Amino acid sequence: MDLLFSCSGRCSSSPCPVTRPLSYDSCGGQFPDRVYSIADYKHLTFVTPSGDDTYHNDYFLCRNKGCVTYDKVCDMVDNCGDWSDEEGCTNNFYCIASNTRIAK
Repeated sequence: MDLLFSCSGRCSSSPCPVTRPLSYDSCGGQFPDRVYSIADYKHLTFVTPSGDDTYHNDYFLCRNKGCVTYDKVCDMVDNCGDWSDEEGCTNNFYCIASNTRIAK
């Protein structure tokens, strides 16, 4: 079984702002096919099957406890519903006056 834990190449023109590790109960009922695993020898997390005996956990944990895939992080779209997938991104500026994101 191969595990893919990297967000490399998953974020649009910006490093992934991974700050919240996934735990076994993260993401609510979004992934019913989850398989539990130990991460960093420290905590129970989960992975999901992606076919061909490969598993991945390329999920960003939103502040509201939902999850999105890393390709939705730093894309200047509020995929989480709370803008947490756009916080800490280096590929855009947040304009308070117009409440919009502006690409750098």
